[in-house]
Amino acid sequence: MVKSIGQNILRFDFNLFVLVSSRREGAFLKQFYKGLSHLGNGHLYALIALRELLAGGGAGKLFFFSALLAFGLELPVYLLVKNSVKRLRPSTRHPELKFLIVPPDQYSFPSGHTAAAFLMAQLLGYQLPFLVLPLYILAGLIGYSRIYLRVHYPLDVFFGAVLGFVSANFALKLLF
Repeated sequence: MVKSIGQNILRFDFNLFVLVSSRREGAFLKQFYKGLSHLGNGHLYALIALRELLAGGGAGKLFFFSALLAFGLELPVYLLVKNSVKRLRPSTRHPELKFLIVPPDQYSFPSGHTAAAFLMAQLLGYQLPFLVLPLYILAGLIGYSRIYLRVHYPLDVFFGAVLGFVSANFALKLLF
């Protein structure tokens, strides 16, 4: 019974992946989602944290150290889970659904881009509460872009979001 529940969840995950990744709405949207995915690479997060450290005063220093702590938790957990689960990326398992970008590695679970996006949304939203909604919308779009571009299944993105959110909250609880 547990096996069939797991199989049903994975079947739903695949069907949702096909629904999202099969949408082809032109070159503009493809480039838009590639740009969103690129935002999740981490360079922007490092620049934001560095800017806060250098010019943000006391609150900026706290932000920097909360980001350092949160990523210091998120990254090893992400790597441990990814290298333990070893879930192949969708387009590797289903070659008829070709990648729309080059994936960073061969495994998809969980989504590191999504984890980092939700981690930063939570940390920045804590510092700037008026930006919480736009930050979470952006994080959600980064996650969606990873499905659209065929490098992640929806469950990869969901668990990446959970990992990022939990890591950020852990850091915030320790430092604030």
